[in-house]
Amino acid sequence: MEIISSREFRDNQKKYFDMVDDKKQVIVKRSKNRAYKLVPVTEDDMLVEIPLEYRCDPYEFSPSGDPFWADKRNVEIVKKAMEHKDQISDKISSAKDLKNFLENL
Repeated sequence: MEIISSREFRDNQKKYFDMVDDKKQVIVKRSKNRAYKLVPVTEDDMLVEIPLEYRCDPYEFSPSGDPFWADKRNVEIVKKAMEHKDQISDKISSAKDLKNFLENL
């Protein structure tokens, strides 16, 4: 186990991330009573609320990897809305119309 200061971590982040990737424990001390353990984030950490059958790679749909795009159901809703965008724009002329449309997705 490696215990380091926050300054040491900031100055050598790559080194410590590599250590964590190699299954070594790294603790970053921030002050007398505060410390943080570095652990890698797994796919399950990011997608824990999405059932396995609905998970997909969010980077396939969004350069930022926004977790919204990690759920196939969300992707399908957006695709369906895009297919009907011309019809939708003709029907939505007020905030009330927009609210009703969004509630019916």
